[in-house]
Amino acid sequence: MYTRQSRNASLKFKAPKKLVASKFRSKATAEKEEAVAVKPVSAKVLSFDDLKRQLTAWTENENIPGKFQAWFTQDAIAEHSDWRIISKKQGEHEVLTLDAPAKDMEVPEVVKTINEQLHKDHLRIFRKAIRQIWFRATGDGRYALLVQANCHGRNSAHGYKTFSDFVERSCPEIISCHQIQCQPDKTFDPAFKQSVRVDCKSSFGSDFMPLADTGFHMHVLDWAPRIKDAWLGLPARIKDAIHPAVGDKLFEFYSGCSYVSASLASYFTQVEALDCRESAMLSTRYNSKSLAEDKLRFHRSQLEAGFFAKFFAKEENEGRWTLYFNLPAGESLPSGVEQAAALSRPERILLQLSDLEIAAKEIRHFRREGYVLRKNIPLYLEPGSGKMELLMLFVPDRAGLLSQNSAQMHKSRNVQRPKERINTQKQGDIPYFVQSKPTFKQRKD
Repeated sequence: MYTRQSRNASLKFKAPKKLVASKFRSKATAEKEEAVAVKPVSAKVLSFDDLKRQLTAWTENENIPGKFQAWFTQDAIAEHSDWRIISKKQGEHEVLTLDAPAKDMEVPEVVKTINEQLHKDHLRIFRKAIRQIWFRATGDGRYALLVQANCHGRNSAHGYKTFSDFVERSCPEIISCHQIQCQPDKTFDPAFKQSVRVDCKSSFGSDFMPLADTGFHMHVLDWAPRIKDAWLGLPARIKDAIHPAVGDKLFEFYSGCSYVSASLASYFTQVEALDCRESAMLSTRYNSKSLAEDKLRFHRSQLEAGFFAKFFAKEENEGRWTLYFNLPAGESLPSGVEQAAALSRPERILLQLSDLEIAAKEIRHFRREGYVLRKNIPLYLEPGSGKMELLMLFVPDRAGLLSQNSAQMHKSRNVQRPKERINTQKQGDIPYFVQSKPTFKQRKD
């Protein structure tokens, strides 16, 4: 029989359970809200028009001198660009996701074929071991394949062998396939410096990949832009900007595979390249063999201010130099490099970077060292990626423009400076107070 007493007893018994349940629900809700709060926000990809407006606003706000030339770019072709299949976490599972080099690019057929092959049932164990697969584009429709996977077990290693055999047999666009691992364990990026060791094992093909029909090559681990079309035409644009004369010399810093310096070697009597990565050294040595004359030398080193004094102190390194700094994304020149480079008195300084705030600082640094900004060339090397770069040409201030501007600024400041007004008519009415007794601190007991 159901009575009031039994009903009250049941209520008293069930109430704590209800409170406990609500407590757990609030904790779960709080954890969910916290997870949403720390979720990374995807950045908006700027369009070409957005980049143009950004550059115009920067020029006006920073009063950037020098002549701006036409934008340098070319249409991006999907088959001439690097693609990635990368493992990303979705919920509690790792899922292979296709990473395009630019927005709204159509996926090449060979990338579709390999992506579909990876999702077949007989490769499920190997699929779980994949960190990423990088399609390194040669710029003419072919690719070098880099497979980063932790194949420690026999089944995953067998899966990789089955996969590489399929690629070699069924995908003629893939000219080489390498398995790579990073120590410490990180997702491979060709822009890595010495802090990361990359172990590379070839399954088939060469360690060097051609760069379209240029006659030059790069190591499969070396750096190059993901979209190749405009970058392959960059050396010709640089040549038109600087007009090298007979007897000029070129030094490329952050050279990577030294594609620019190798392409321009025929216009200079001496060509040097500097980078800290082993892959850059291997690429440069390979490309130096393709030159008619043995004039391309490589220096494996970090860029430091002390390098310039040692290098230019040698008699054979005297001459009219063009220094070309191709800065990595988001980086500025190391401390003291601007002054050290200017003291070597180069004929030209080329500075290529992607951060406009850093660009404004570097302009001021070189102006203090006596170099004026002659030309600005906006670069849109990777259309659709939202990335813009600026190639700036500095030359020595032989006309004394910097000193004239400094004198004019000093003169204008003196003219505009307000003068102190003194009323001489009532000077006698101003009271003057004289202290007749010393203060407490001045007394001597």
